[in-house]
Amino acid sequence: MSSERIAGSSLRAVGVLLLFLGIVHLAATPHIPHLLDGCPRNVFDHAVGPTLLNHVLVGILLLPVGFTIYFAAAPANRRHALAKRILLVNALAVSSLPVSLLLFMRRPEYYSAPLFLAGTLLVALVSLLTLVAACVLFFSESDLPSNSNIKGST
Repeated sequence: MSSERIAGSSLRAVGVLLLFLGIVHLAATPHIPHLLDGCPRNVFDHAVGPTLLNHVLVGILLLPVGFTIYFAAAPANRRHALAKRILLVNALAVSSLPVSLLLFMRRPEYYSAPLFLAGTLLVALVSLLTLVAACVLFFSESDLPSNSNIKGST
């Protein structure tokens, strides 16, 4: 199996995982206010709206990122210059996720929770896989002319 085919298959799997993550993120939104239950009322009132908005926006934005990675990595599309650019830009965006986790989740108790630690490691692994696979496709020599049509995801 060629490295281009492995990269494309890996990216399609990442696309499905990101779609699933977006759906899980949206489904988990009703549980977010309970994370703030111990806060004083004035802090809760100020924090709950922006926290919910942030959680919903992340869930919504994961859906098109997952879809475009899945679509652009399809065998009929991955050799198109535009699809390669989309994959590389999305890979760079996904690569910011583990960096963001490290920057904003600094408290050591987060990393003692097994599910959070597993999620953090999974995000780091998926980000690295996405970036490597997108670079393999981006720098592969087989390009279709820019005037050929991008096909539906098959």
